[in-house]
Amino acid sequence: MNGFWDFLIRPALEAAEAQVVVEVGSEGGRHTRRLLDWCSTRRARLHVVEPEPQYDVAELEACHGQRLVFHSAPSLEVLDRLGRVDAVLIDGDHNWFTVYHELKMLEATQRSHFPLVVLHDVAWPFARRDMYYDPARIPAPYRHPYAQGGLRRGAGAFIEGDGLAPELYKAIQEGGPRNGVLTAVEDFLQESELALRFELVSVDFGLGLIAGELLQENRPALRSLLDSLHSAEFGGRLVAYAEERRIEDLIGLQGENRQTRAELVRVTAELGLHQAELARHEVEVKRLRNELAALQQELHAERQAGESLRHDHSVARDALAQILDSRSWRLTAPLRRAGNVVRSWERT
Repeated sequence: MNGFWDFLIRPALEAAEAQVVVEVGSEGGRHTRRLLDWCSTRRARLHVVEPEPQYDVAELEACHGQRLVFHSAPSLEVLDRLGRVDAVLIDGDHNWFTVYHELKMLEATQRSHFPLVVLHDVAWPFARRDMYYDPARIPAPYRHPYAQGGLRRGAGAFIEGDGLAPELYKAIQEGGPRNGVLTAVEDFLQESELALRFELVSVDFGLGLIAGELLQENRPALRSLLDSLHSAEFGGRLVAYAEERRIEDLIGLQGENRQTRAELVRVTAELGLHQAELARHEVEVKRLRNELAALQQELHAERQAGESLRHDHSVARDALAQILDSRSWRLTAPLRRAGNVVRSWERT
């Protein structure tokens, strides 16, 4: 929705003279900051409904004070207790159940002063296909069989490893009853007893605007803006806007490609360093293996020498035992003792 700010959203809010604005779904907060800056110049108040903000809420509250009212909860737990509001920007959970009941809740609580409602993702890919940030939040009867996978226009089935938004949970089948954001809007409009006008701008995933007849009567500038959406001038602006977005996306892709190439160069250089280090380690491992083999050979030789010495010692011990047990050794024992005595005397 952020891309529509200067092009359509800000002019619509000003034409509606909105003083109390509700933003459903803010994610990183870029559009929220634009809304808050605008509210500051208009003395307006902004309700932000976001169960999982990806920014510092306390920082925004400190900067904008009571101008910001933050609701950390799903939209269907909040929209019926906000009091009177002038404009609601719906860019939260893009599925039939959530959007349909958001609109029904606004109709029930804002019936006499139905606000300007601006919805994102009313064109492909989620016009006729549910998307679920948290499938468990959707009651089972309203939840289509879903999976993760990439989308490509004209291809009904998911695309493995390619396509748009592969990380999101989406209805496996496109189309059919109660499936998609635009289907939810159409079902609501068909059932509503209010006199409501719906306009669709089918670029940048689609922006839808709903305005009641009473609001248009009280805000002629808003009726004029909605009428202008069918003019040739707006068609030209729409083409220019789409081309600008295409160029911005192309520039972004080129920047991403440059970053990817730079990262590839860096990783390749690191890989070269790691390969050189690995080669050095392989040389060192080879040297250590050679040393180990030499040591093993020396150890083997020492073991063999030790075994030979043990064998010689055993043979000598057996021979000595045989001598000591022999008859001649016993008969000559007195002579050996006498010889020892004589040698002792001689030393003395």
